[in-house]
Amino acid sequence: MNARLLPVVLIIAIRIGFTQNIDSLLLKLYQESKDSSRVEILLNISAFYDQHDRNFILAENYLKEASQIARSLNDNELLAKTYNELGKFYRNQSKYPEALRYHGLADSIAVSIGDSLLRSTSLNNIGVVYRRLDNHAQASEYHLKALNIAEGCRDTFNISVACNSLGNIFSLNGRYEQALSYFNRALALSISQNNLLGQAMNFNNIGEVYEFMGDYSNAKYYYTKSLDINFKIKNLKGISINYNAIGKIEMFEGKPDNAYKLFVNALDIDKKLGDKKFLADSYVNLAKASMALKQFAKAKNYLDSTIAIAKQIGSLWHLQSAYEVYSDYYLQKSDYQSALINFKQAALFKDSLLNENNSKHLSTIQTIYETDKKEREIKFLLQEQALKQKELERKNTQKNALIIGLVLSTMVVVISLFAWRTKVKSNILLSRQINEIEEKNRLLELQKEEIERQKIKIENNQTKIEQKNRNLEEAHKIIESYIESITDSIRYAEKIHESIQPNLDDMLAIFSDAFLYGKPKDIVSGDFCWLTRRGSMVFLALADCTGHGVPGAFMSTIGINLLNQALNEQHLLTPDNILSFINQTLISRLNISSGEQVLKNSMDIAVCTLDTESLSLSYSGALIPIFIQRGNSIEEIRPDSITLGTSFSKGAPGFTLKNFKLKHGDWIYLSSDGLFDQLGGESGKKFMRKRFMQTVQGSSNAPGKIRGDILEKEFLHWMNRTPQIDDVLVWGFKV
Repeated sequence: MNARLLPVVLIIAIRIGFTQNIDSLLLKLYQESKDSSRVEILLNISAFYDQHDRNFILAENYLKEASQIARSLNDNELLAKTYNELGKFYRNQSKYPEALRYHGLADSIAVSIGDSLLRSTSLNNIGVVYRRLDNHAQASEYHLKALNIAEGCRDTFNISVACNSLGNIFSLNGRYEQALSYFNRALALSISQNNLLGQAMNFNNIGEVYEFMGDYSNAKYYYTKSLDINFKIKNLKGISINYNAIGKIEMFEGKPDNAYKLFVNALDIDKKLGDKKFLADSYVNLAKASMALKQFAKAKNYLDSTIAIAKQIGSLWHLQSAYEVYSDYYLQKSDYQSALINFKQAALFKDSLLNENNSKHLSTIQTIYETDKKEREIKFLLQEQALKQKELERKNTQKNALIIGLVLSTMVVVISLFAWRTKVKSNILLSRQINEIEEKNRLLELQKEEIERQKIKIENNQTKIEQKNRNLEEAHKIIESYIESITDSIRYAEKIHESIQPNLDDMLAIFSDAFLYGKPKDIVSGDFCWLTRRGSMVFLALADCTGHGVPGAFMSTIGINLLNQALNEQHLLTPDNILSFINQTLISRLNISSGEQVLKNSMDIAVCTLDTESLSLSYSGALIPIFIQRGNSIEEIRPDSITLGTSFSKGAPGFTLKNFKLKHGDWIYLSSDGLFDQLGGESGKKFMRKRFMQTVQGSSNAPGKIRGDILEKEFLHWMNRTPQIDDVLVWGFKV
């Protein structure tokens, strides 16, 4: 059968079956006189209208009627159950405040009546709502509370639900090992309970973790296992989720046509089910497939639908995804400004979802859960020791009674049957038995003392753990204070560092157009630029000092000072002589007389002079090239393969001086190697000079500000989730 027709056939079959069931339920409701039974029937009728007939007004009315009857009965357990069903109904309608209110009421009732199973159910429901709201910290807190309570009362269903949700949260936050641990635990419980729906959900979730890890073969394997089960149990929502998941793998494997068909199938189901979250999933996936197929008008319509739904339900994740695709859409349209704006908008939502405080909160809650679990184990051990003590006392009593009975029996036998000789033998035997009993009592006393020592040891360990926790909290506060103080100092150093370098206004006062893009790895940078003018001559340099952060910033300050000395005190006017002076000075400052290097610091630098009247450019470079762009062509001028201030450069014969005749409209680019060496892309390779030159050529008709924006967007897109490995500084100007 055609895959597109399967969901339709399932819907028709389900509706026929449940239409027969609803008639039976309505008849039961009419005939039932017991109010508590009427509540259960009303909940089943509401479930039919919600899940199968999609008549949400009737579903809500039947739920509210059930809650009114439960309140009139003063049946707290039944009332809490109706509140939880109302919460799930509003959650599926994306009415999250109402959902939280009803689940909260159910939890309050569970607390008041001391029902652990009901409490774990309510807490899990609250966690699911917060997960829908992309509030992972709150969601994980409620699911871990539910898991803690469910483990205490051996509620395997809620243990499975909590593990499943926690796995999703840790997966979305990039903590894949913990996510797989939770999913595998939930899957094992679902298999042991023969819960096919739970198995389908966990297979899908495990597949998603492998997708995030880039293991598409394993991801597709688990998604397909989930789809097979969902077809078996006729779970339309699960089928839609699987279609979207497998479609994404088809996209990763370069098959957008197949992906588009799967996304359309998912959308057809989601429109019938009416859950806005899953509608948004299908719309954003269709937008990505349309972009891959170059169907840009379709992509824009799908993106607009995604954003509209995401704003209705407050989904940060869908907003982030939609704006990322919009950024690519505008890039295809060569509207670089709009592309960058949408990319930054997506980054804002991404930061809200995956921020450092959120990660810390997850770790803190996980630690609290593990600590509570240990405390329960200690409490159980103490209870077990108390039971053993009572058992020992009971056995002592039995043995004492046995001894008395044995003595009495022996006396009767001696008096009745035996003579004095037999009596003597009996006494000897009795004496031996008494000695054995006394030995056993002594051993029991020793065991009792050992139990007492173990109890004291456990109590002492518990006290030490509590003290260590207090010490850790105090140390954490002190460290945070130190970090805040150090960060403030570095921020001030950043302002000083920026003040001694030229800014964009200084450049535009000399050149007809320019841009400067800097992205330090830490707060302050080891990369710097230098610019000064004497009459028609312009002296400029861009350098990359070894290291980054504070050490790099100190080295860059030394470099700026040496450039000023070379020009103002040594009166050196050509780039090769300026480089030789800086090299010799750095060697003498950073090395002792014996030649042993004291500091492993060095400097890569490009120095240029430009006559603004004749447009003559002179250049010398130490590992930093320059790029000259004329029209759509760009040429790289390679530097000398030597770095300044090291033992290897001590005997350098000199630096190559290269001269060029420029034309009005030519662009000159200088860049540190932090841009070229950055790892990223799909395979974790370097950015490289070739990609830089292609990016520059692609913006050949754009003004300086747009060139800088395009380069920034290309660099950030290349990095994606890969950490920055070095400082980045790029300078472009037009003569």
